[in-house]
Amino acid sequence: MSREGIVVSIKGSRIKADAVIVRGLGVAPSIEQLMRRIGVLEALRLNGCFVINKPLSMLLARDKWFSLLTLYSAGLPVPRTIITENPYTSMRVINRYKKAVFKPIIGSLGLGSAYVEDPDIAYQLTKSLLSAKQPSYIQEYIDKPGYDIRVFVVGDHVVAAMKRVITKGWKTNIAQGAKGVALKEKDDPEAFELALKAAKLLQLDYTGVDIIVDKEGRHYIIETNASPLWKGLMDATGVNPAEHIIDYIIQKCRK
Repeated sequence: MSREGIVVSIKGSRIKADAVIVRGLGVAPSIEQLMRRIGVLEALRLNGCFVINKPLSMLLARDKWFSLLTLYSAGLPVPRTIITENPYTSMRVINRYKKAVFKPIIGSLGLGSAYVEDPDIAYQLTKSLLSAKQPSYIQEYIDKPGYDIRVFVVGDHVVAAMKRVITKGWKTNIAQGAKGVALKEKDDPEAFELALKAAKLLQLDYTGVDIIVDKEGRHYIIETNASPLWKGLMDATGVNPAEHIIDYIIQKCRK
């Protein structure tokens, strides 16, 4: 900020842009680096640039715990979830849930997630995470029929969706070997509706919403992604989300 107002520059050259598409905030930045990057994007937005996704919405969605808390508070279905720094609490959680997944609060591609049934392992995991000053984010494992669902939302519309079918292990991430199979709205209208509600609630202009359907047909939102990848979705559906994002930006900038 200066007498010229809000100025964002690179090597002394002022950035002048009608729109910016944020595809990530960097790998494992410190909290200070993360907030600085959010602040720069917010400065661009306040200066009249259309930033997608909005910086504060990205910050909310990046934190699995905070975003899930927001969804639950609005009445959307999510799995039972606990966050703790106490190894003994982790043991009690496994005794209660029987099966659970430890996840990094900030992460993607299924990396760092661990399936746990043994309370002793839960104790050791939380103790190890605590030594690295990391809390334990523990989500009840929901038995699913061999797949979960990724719904891609742009603006007020679902542009594509797919089932992510497990081919090995228990993870449904395409990056972990799952296979994408196109899903139409008529085949699961509830998943489409939940994804649209989640995107609106978190104020995300584009997002990939991950939904689990249990063996009784109940739906649960497990997370929202503010900078989702889409190669697997393109391969499965033939839809390129980038084209829809660009069209959406053009419409917004023309208003």
